[in-house]
Amino acid sequence: MSSSPPVPEALRGGAADPPRVLLTATLSWSIAARLAMAFADLGCRVDVWCPTRNPAAHTHAVRRLHRQSGWRPLDSLRAAIDAASPDLVIPCDDAAAVLLYRLHLRTGVAAAPALALQALLARSLGMPGASALATSRGRLMALAADAGVRVPDSSVVRTAQELDLWLRHRSLPAVVKIDNSWGGQGVAIVATREQALRTFGLLAARPRVTTALTRALLDRDLSVLRDALDDTPRTVSVQAYIRGTPANRAVACWQGVVLAGISVEALRTQHATGPATVVRFIDNAEMDEAVRRLVRRLGVSGLWGADFMLEAATGAAHLIEMNPRATPICHLPLGARGDLPAALLAQWTGVVRARTTATIDDDVIAMFPGEWHRDARSTHLLSHHHDVPWDEPDLVRDCMLRPWSERGVMARLWRRWRLWAGRRQLRNSSRIPAPRATDRGPDAAALHKAP
Repeated sequence: MSSSPPVPEALRGGAADPPRVLLTATLSWSIAARLAMAFADLGCRVDVWCPTRNPAAHTHAVRRLHRQSGWRPLDSLRAAIDAASPDLVIPCDDAAAVLLYRLHLRTGVAAAPALALQALLARSLGMPGASALATSRGRLMALAADAGVRVPDSSVVRTAQELDLWLRHRSLPAVVKIDNSWGGQGVAIVATREQALRTFGLLAARPRVTTALTRALLDRDLSVLRDALDDTPRTVSVQAYIRGTPANRAVACWQGVVLAGISVEALRTQHATGPATVVRFIDNAEMDEAVRRLVRRLGVSGLWGADFMLEAATGAAHLIEMNPRATPICHLPLGARGDLPAALLAQWTGVVRARTTATIDDDVIAMFPGEWHRDARSTHLLSHHHDVPWDEPDLVRDCMLRPWSERGVMARLWRRWRLWAGRRQLRNSSRIPAPRATDRGPDAAALHKAP
């Protein structure tokens, strides 16, 4: 294991020149905004590279926003790094982590600026290639099993026939997943063989360009259309379903060593395969050891998360996914229980810094805005700590708004068009005469009798 990096001269003894952090995000999640607040509270100068719709635009903790280009994301990411001149770069979603890896691959030129960029990315991510591996579910499960981590029975399936063969020797339900998806998207729990095969067809097929164009206009995100035009084959995997409770461990790590970590179990989730909206802190030795082994095997740095299922019958922790980026609990100010941004910053600067934000003492946390959107009348919002950033009212208002796909003129036109199309279909169907008995067999007449 390599030694800790030398402490920059400007940072010795807490000098005036603050550490510079660049947060990168491609989605409209609030993770970047919450992390910006955490790092700013630790005395950092925080920039964010993100789409204009990201909630980070509504917090005073961000010094400067760098706009992500939907068509040329790597170029805009490189420009943001050049402008921000960060000490650390931290991805806030999986796609941002993969883009940082791709940028690392692209800068393989032996020129001073390229070498400096590669050094920055290696310092921030550890082994940059681990980001791409983590989003390849089949490869990750194989690596985890080889490292002695408990994982569900799983396999990459390239055709519907391979999936059908796998299902014949296992019991249902099962979980069908696609690589390079996140936030519970691209994951389906299937209860029957027919449902599994139908789901495989939907996940393996490239999205229609018309559908992607609609989503791009509604979400105001051209990357959706760019991805739809990508003809790279989609990789689907199938995994045994573990009955139990979802859990997560988030860690700050450096060159393959875990610096600090937080483990939680989900009490409420956004949907069956979605992110947790209410969590309880737990101590779980198997989860701790599993993440420690994977971080060491991957040689990573930064903020990472791992998703588990705690088996109901045995309590065994089954790893189901790895997230090469900050997760929604990474910003939480937990003091001695685990402050991940503070641990990462202390490792880099050699200076231990404390937050001014009050430490959370409650064992149960309602995540904002997830639990509020799930159920605005949830008892957890009042009976436990509700993680609302009250010091940033503009951020609170933005997070409470509808998703971008439901805002603005395009969303209103889309709703009206769907309403008009539905009414037209209903009118047309009412004009079609009922088929005669001979058209559909001897029982057809009975089917069309008035009740």
